[in-house]
Amino acid sequence: MATPELSTGAQATLHKDVLLFKAFGWITENPYNEKTNPEGIINAGVAANGTIKQMLVDKLNSISGSFEESDLEYNSPNGSPELRSEIADIFNRHFSPIKPVDSGDIVVTNGCTSAIEMLAFAMCDPGDHILIPTPCYGALDNDMTLRARAVATTVKLPLEEAMSVSQISYFERAITDIENGGGRAKVLFLMSPHNPLGVSYPRDVLRRFFEFGRRHSLFVVVDEIYALSIFDHSDTVTPFESVLSWHDLDSYVDPSSVVVLHGLSKDFGLNGFRMGWVLSPWNKDLLRVINSYSPFGYRPAYTDRLIAKLLADHKFVDSMLETSQQRLADNYHSAIEFLASHDMRYIPCTAGHFVWFQMPTKMCANTLVKLGKVAQNEVAGTTWTRENELVVWENMVRKDHVYMPTGQAFFSTEPGWFRLTFAIDKDQLALALKRLSSIL
Repeated sequence: MATPELSTGAQATLHKDVLLFKAFGWITENPYNEKTNPEGIINAGVAANGTIKQMLVDKLNSISGSFEESDLEYNSPNGSPELRSEIADIFNRHFSPIKPVDSGDIVVTNGCTSAIEMLAFAMCDPGDHILIPTPCYGALDNDMTLRARAVATTVKLPLEEAMSVSQISYFERAITDIENGGGRAKVLFLMSPHNPLGVSYPRDVLRRFFEFGRRHSLFVVVDEIYALSIFDHSDTVTPFESVLSWHDLDSYVDPSSVVVLHGLSKDFGLNGFRMGWVLSPWNKDLLRVINSYSPFGYRPAYTDRLIAKLLADHKFVDSMLETSQQRLADNYHSAIEFLASHDMRYIPCTAGHFVWFQMPTKMCANTLVKLGKVAQNEVAGTTWTRENELVVWENMVRKDHVYMPTGQAFFSTEPGWFRLTFAIDKDQLALALKRLSSIL
């Protein structure tokens, strides 16, 4: 009797590996712990805000209380009214919306991964393209393609043009290539503040993106999940401006094509609670569709109740965000002082949990010599290649016990780049940098 075949989509999934997730098993098998495993792998790669961890643990313990009967029931799949009301208040207090956000404009999901997948289902037919500027968050391809079967199309940009209006020409060429191949682009996906570059898009660049989206009838999704992790507010840097704050948005794009994403994982340091939200004050049909998908993104009733209670303490939330931003700034400066002292190129950042930097070629050469892949007399001719990058990266994680994702996981166009998460315990950050120094 023949074994039934998996679906075509499922079979494609069998051969799909996400480089960003490849090291997670190694970390799980040998995690650093100051007391029980001091030689373990330090996780300086996952974008999780560890600077406020104890504040959150203490606060959650103080409000968690006892289970209630309502916690045993089905919850509102799109978020309880109390939760969505508090999320709306976050937007109204911190995102300077031109019009107050209403709780009815929000759909809560079990993390932004689910939110992105739901948007891909809602906006795309299988085979439709979603345009993403590089470098970019490495799991987007998985989020958009694995089940929704959209095509995550990364638009390769020179790093020096990543925050420039000149990049629009690359997107125009990408659209032409897609259409010449018989395809269709449906969505432009942006992150501001940017992952992995850690900066906000200048207003003029966003305006050009919106105009591009209008020219080609694209949905424009703006992921603002790092909006409250901005740690440099000086006059010399590009400020963050939420799409919600644009009084003239309709001058550049049809607002009904624009969607905003946010959630708990980054600004609130609550990755493990798996809660994100989709916001669109301008497109009720889209929200109705996402609402209909929301049972596939359920969270426990207890989780909604606990987070609503947390967010309702505005004094704590605002104090926590202020503390977070100060600690992020302190850790960032420690990280870039180390990079500068070792003559490493990096992209100055103002937001988020990480810094994008390029390892020196000598580290590549030293590692390859140590592994017997390059002879000592060949060192002078050693350069970064995609293959060398992966070899150095795996050795750094498994042998030197520092985890940072490789640039290839973010579709970097140039080898040798890595993303260092500095939003970890300060002592762990110092130890991670010490271990890196020994490699150099």
